[in-house]
Amino acid sequence: MITALSKLFNKILLKIIIISALLAALFFGSRFGWQKLGEVKTEKSSALVFRELERCSQLVTAKNTYSDIISIKKTRIAGFAKTFSIIKYTGTIKAGISDITKSKISVYNRGKAVKITLPKVEILSNDISNIEIFDEGKSIFVAISIKEIFEEIHFNQETASAEILETGFLEEAEAQAVKIIEAMLYAAGFDQIDIEFDAL
Repeated sequence: MITALSKLFNKILLKIIIISALLAALFFGSRFGWQKLGEVKTEKSSALVFRELERCSQLVTAKNTYSDIISIKKTRIAGFAKTFSIIKYTGTIKAGISDITKSKISVYNRGKAVKITLPKVEILSNDISNIEIFDEGKSIFVAISIKEIFEEIHFNQETASAEILETGFLEEAEAQAVKIIEAMLYAAGFDQIDIEFDAL
């Protein structure tokens, strides 16, 4: 009787051990598989972010149009020979990220969260879009060259740029860059987005 009970107990114990081993194998196998699946998803998500950023390449996030009037005067021969020009010009200054593909991307939390470090925002261009000559007086003894006109405009351009930067133009460009990237990444399916700018 005792032997029969012992055999029955051994059989039940053996079954419990086998079932426990199978459950453990199933648990760790599924966990490993889930981790691998998470890694694949993370890699795919990183590739997706990079592709989206690659489409932007250069990202213009702020633009300011300005205009100014300059006067150029030249005199010679004891003040008798005079030449002057009054010129109005219009310029456009743009700021943003010159190469957004240089961003550093880190996807985590099984592809649901992303951290991006963007390159610093900078002035991308400052171009003259229009030049008008309002008034001019010419003397055959003294002339104002095209080179002199452009040199004067260029000097005033730099002054205008400095004044625009003092108004927080680059900070505005940074804020707009964050909004654009956030909108793009939320549309791509990320739940958590952390954006910062490179300190260098």
